[in-house]
Amino acid sequence: MLRLLTAAGCDVRVIQTPASREFVGGMTFQALSGNPVFSEMFTGAEESGSPFSHIDLADADLMVVAPATAGTIGKMAAGLADNLLLSTFLAVDCQVVICPAMNHRMLKNPAVQENLATLARRGLEIIYPEAGRLACGEAGAGRLADVNTIFARVQELLGGGYGHDYQDMRVLVTAGGTREPIDAVRHISNRSSGRMGYALAEAALGRGARVTVIAANCGLPRHPDITYIDVETAGQMKEAVHSQVASHDILFMAAAVSDFSVSLPGIEGKIKRSSGYDLKLVPTADILKDIGGSDIFKVGFAAQFGAGDLQQSGLKLEEKGLAMLVVNDISRTDIGFESESNEVTIIRPDRSEVFVGKTSKQGCAQVILDCAREIL
Repeated sequence: MLRLLTAAGCDVRVIQTPASREFVGGMTFQALSGNPVFSEMFTGAEESGSPFSHIDLADADLMVVAPATAGTIGKMAAGLADNLLLSTFLAVDCQVVICPAMNHRMLKNPAVQENLATLARRGLEIIYPEAGRLACGEAGAGRLADVNTIFARVQELLGGGYGHDYQDMRVLVTAGGTREPIDAVRHISNRSSGRMGYALAEAALGRGARVTVIAANCGLPRHPDITYIDVETAGQMKEAVHSQVASHDILFMAAAVSDFSVSLPGIEGKIKRSSGYDLKLVPTADILKDIGGSDIFKVGFAAQFGAGDLQQSGLKLEEKGLAMLVVNDISRTDIGFESESNEVTIIRPDRSEVFVGKTSKQGCAQVILDCAREIL
């Protein structure tokens, strides 16, 4: 979650309880937040210039306690202040969000339930845990809520999130990977899942846009407030995009469109293995480059295998008439295709770059939307 918050531009101060340091060292949070990590009551006095760390830290727009253990929840309800986190909690006058995480039997305990009810009555927001496999090996409701769920609520509480900066804008997003048929049962495709495109679409919707997604072979859940157009091939994708550009303000071309299709006229059945076949590939249309006579704001995506040359990728800005280009490395298995995470470099019209370190695709989507809105 810290990655998502920093990627979204939040200035985050981390308070660790002494017990939490047994699980994650302070240097990890310091590296992710870019700020000193506070744990003991007088830790960080040199950096802050004040011996009253809890008072300085209380000057915040939002406080999130995640994960919140049964012990911390009980002490918060009782008004105890025997560590820096609890002292800061008593000093803040902003909204506080607590995200419980514990064994499912502990969560059901009447004392814990009463403490949560007490905190809720006092105006704290509780993001309840999810069901699933727990750290102790048991299964049940007690696992920390999904970080994207927590992050989305944090955005809303921080002044309505991104809320309205895309209000009434018409956003067109392509997602997924096209399939080029070889015969009636085989095709050439790629590993794109459509997650990046769907994340962009849902992020734009959350910021007020009216969103249409042209989905190429995506099996992901669909948002009821987004319009979806299903396509399969690069040719169908081109037709769908060209039919929609006139009625939209922005195009995010996040789909992985095949560069080649198979030249097999007249093949309607299945090619028999015994007969064999030499595939002849022909280039598909360059959809972005072929969009002409439109004022739509075009954002392209480039899949780069390995470190590569960003400047070479940047040439696509002029070649395809793009307002912005998003480049990601598909050689890594921990980001990009079929992954929940991504790491991208955004190239702007002046060739300046914005690097987004590894984070969720939802986090990447927000930064991409930030850059596009800034240029607009």
